[in-house]
Amino acid sequence: MNKACLKYIFSFCLLLTGIVARPQQPEESLPFLGFKTGLNIGRFTDVIFQPERFSMEGSVDLNFGNKYFAVAEGGYSKTNLEKENYNYRSEGYFVKLGIDYNMLKKYPSDFLGVGIRVGRSAFSHDANKVMISDEHWGDNHLNIPSENLSTYWVEASFGLKAEIFENIYLGWNALIKVKLAGGHPGFQPLNIPGYGNGINSINLGANYYIYYQIPYHPKK
Repeated sequence: MNKACLKYIFSFCLLLTGIVARPQQPEESLPFLGFKTGLNIGRFTDVIFQPERFSMEGSVDLNFGNKYFAVAEGGYSKTNLEKENYNYRSEGYFVKLGIDYNMLKKYPSDFLGVGIRVGRSAFSHDANKVMISDEHWGDNHLNIPSENLSTYWVEASFGLKAEIFENIYLGWNALIKVKLAGGHPGFQPLNIPGYGNGINSINLGANYYIYYQIPYHPKK
């Protein structure tokens, strides 16, 4: 990985951490306003653009003053890729924990802001009918047995959520993901659930969510 690029990414993550962890002034209050549950509807496009993959992803966030949100996301992914010179399969789950910060002040029910997450994926993968060509020995086929792996990463996001009907939101965010640990040095996964291409140390992505908010009105 380019050192300058890595320095920029981690500087950005530190900036996000400073924003979301900024201490509140004494006069500010952050009442608990309820929580949202969400479904990543962008995954349904896999049928068209990535038919070899099936995945599902959901989220829950806790709303504190519509300024800070504690977020948990998780999902499942399965890949069955058949190529002329190999077949590849992977299957597993992932979870991400983090926090979002809302930069909007004028529209208290909507969201435009940044977030940071730490993710972990546990999955298995294998490959068969891997063809290795040699000018002397010809074509040979190799099978790579299934193995269980885990991967950790950190991701930063920028996105928005807009209330289209009462308590129903549509959201979008752009992501940059940096792998911290995991994988296999000799046989990197083609698809890590929640992270993407395991060959890359950095992945970019985008999510499209629909949310339902369950409001909370504390008794006075």
